[in-house]
Amino acid sequence: MLGGLIEANVDSRAERRRDFDALAARVGIWVTDIDEGVTLDFQRGRLVVHNGLQPRRDITIRAEADTVMSLSNLRIGPFGLPVYYDEVGRGVAMKLLRRRLRIDGLLGNLATVNSVTRIFSVAG
Repeated sequence: MLGGLIEANVDSRAERRRDFDALAARVGIWVTDIDEGVTLDFQRGRLVVHNGLQPRRDITIRAEADTVMSLSNLRIGPFGLPVYYDEVGRGVAMKLLRRRLRIDGLLGNLATVNSVTRIFSVAG
């Protein structure tokens, strides 16, 4: 499912294609309410999806399924940064503050997190 979302997003916007082609990172996504996850291995224009959390991840996103899906609804604003001042963005920010959304590796990989957010986003 994530692979299809990413493919559609990358194919729909040139700036997302540039992010995808430049990104070299391993991103884990662990869905806490179903106790399952995947590792997305971005390899500069190529994506390999692994079942489960593989080692050597740059970031790991941990949240319930609805929160993971809401990440794809974050709007991208000026300078390619996620918008946190609309309803969806405020909801994501509150989940981060309340630790219902955890992003392990966030501080050392902020540029990677922003690139992944842009690639995931279906919103403008």
